[in-house]
Amino acid sequence: MVEFNLSLPFLMPIILVAMMLIAQWGFIYSAKSTLDSATIKAVRAGTLYNGNIVEIRKGLAEGMMPLFAHGTDMADIIKALANAKIATAIQSEIRILSPDKVVFDKFKVRSKYPKGYIYEIPNNNLMYRNPKVENISKDRNLNIQDANLLQIEVRWCQKLIVPFANYVIESIVTSPLYQPNGDQIACNAIGVATGDIYLALVSQGLMRMQSPFRY
Repeated sequence: MVEFNLSLPFLMPIILVAMMLIAQWGFIYSAKSTLDSATIKAVRAGTLYNGNIVEIRKGLAEGMMPLFAHGTDMADIIKALANAKIATAIQSEIRILSPDKVVFDKFKVRSKYPKGYIYEIPNNNLMYRNPKVENISKDRNLNIQDANLLQIEVRWCQKLIVPFANYVIESIVTSPLYQPNGDQIACNAIGVATGDIYLALVSQGLMRMQSPFRY
């Protein structure tokens, strides 16, 4: 007991930082869970609106609203949505993994609409279309069914807000020994511009198109 009391002043900083790291980890876990759900909402919006990146970003912002909601009044909801849209524009990047331009060029058709002709990957009558598998690249073979799967990847830069813990995490993710990937480097750049500390979170979503995909 005497030894513990003597060492307690030296252990307290370590204990406090550990507690702050646990709290920060809780915020990170909450943000990642919200991001996973928002990514599904974003890819769903993309399937309904021809893979339109504007609609995908709108769906992502709506899905990230819980991170910015601090009340249940209509004014709080409107404010949360506005903040989510701003954060999505600054702190996120959406990448359409499939169909990419190569897949689009391989399976696109020229469809006639009242306003004119549009190139798109057909989404109707898929069961009757030619199921032939096309070679896209060295290790990539797809058919028209595969081309109708929309896959996106979202990088979200989560702001770290817990004192001391954020600096510990920053020292890790910015260390040359850690070798941060491109997503973390992008978040570090945002941090340099804003003076905050960000951690890169990545999520993917996959869903079948409900409308013709267009570039």
